[in-house]
Amino acid sequence: MTRRHRSALLPSAVLVAATLLACRPAAGPTTPASAHAVDDEPEASGPADAKLAASARPTQPVTVEHDGPGRIRVGAATITVEYDGHEPPLPPEEMEAWVGRSAGMIADYLGEFPVPSLEVTLVGRGWGDVGFGMHQDGRWITIYCGRSTDPEDLETDWVMVHEMLHAAFPDLESRHRWMQEGLSTYLEPIVRAQAGDVTEAQVWRRFMRSMHYGRPDAGDRGLDITHTWGRTYWGGALFWMVADVELRKATSNEKSLRDAVRGILAEGGNGRADWSTKRVVEEADEATGTTVLSELYAKMAKAPGDVDLDAFYAELGVARVDGEIVFDEDAPLAHIRRAMTRR
Repeated sequence: MTRRHRSALLPSAVLVAATLLACRPAAGPTTPASAHAVDDEPEASGPADAKLAASARPTQPVTVEHDGPGRIRVGAATITVEYDGHEPPLPPEEMEAWVGRSAGMIADYLGEFPVPSLEVTLVGRGWGDVGFGMHQDGRWITIYCGRSTDPEDLETDWVMVHEMLHAAFPDLESRHRWMQEGLSTYLEPIVRAQAGDVTEAQVWRRFMRSMHYGRPDAGDRGLDITHTWGRTYWGGALFWMVADVELRKATSNEKSLRDAVRGILAEGGNGRADWSTKRVVEEADEATGTTVLSELYAKMAKAPGDVDLDAFYAELGVARVDGEIVFDEDAPLAHIRRAMTRR
């Protein structure tokens, strides 16, 4: 969740976890002859100050160092950790290791952390585990943690990565919020998979359970016009998933959504900047040498732009059969599917 002004923080805000509710899966297709089964592992539970040089992506992971209590260095960026509410459910060093690990995943994906500094406030409240979070202006993140939070909850958490990803994309007018929320919703499991934090099967399990929420219902219009919960979060995620695949198809798997986001960041488009969607798609197209984003925006933001997900998944070679995720390595775009979750 992203908030433009820090003063707007309210405990009654919509829970991020609610944005990633899963649905009961539909009956799956028969297993392709060449498919192999993958364990259907349980899903993690829960929902311009700096520029990145496009050629500066390191081949080694970005260094994460703990520089004293409440202070973490992630490459050239500094993250400070503050505490509010009741006592943290775990020792500060464990809480801060979680923050640093999450930031490191994003820095590795992008080549550098997207903003020069970030303040993360961990609020102790309630009896649950990691609850919901809010991001503001590419400067502050607030995450609520209940008294029952244990080390396993931090290991499997997705909320911190989701909120930090908001710092990697410019702020837009409210009617384009789907683009911001959708990017964090789509990229969070991708970033974690590339870091080895979740498996390829877990990523596709999430997408197959929930991505259909983003498809237009009867009477829905484009993503810029219809602002329901499903269209905002999962409609946005669907837009970015299709963009990722289409970019890879158009460039023989040489360019991806990562290149588009890094191109936007290279022009100062992080969470501290106010941009238009026109500039977003123009910079993304420029960074990838394609017109994929501008064409997809016209189809899905200005018009309903439905996606046949059954055909989409079949082309990528992914299906759910008898409660398991299965991959067909002979599918036309299996090589693209594999590349999406591998570093």
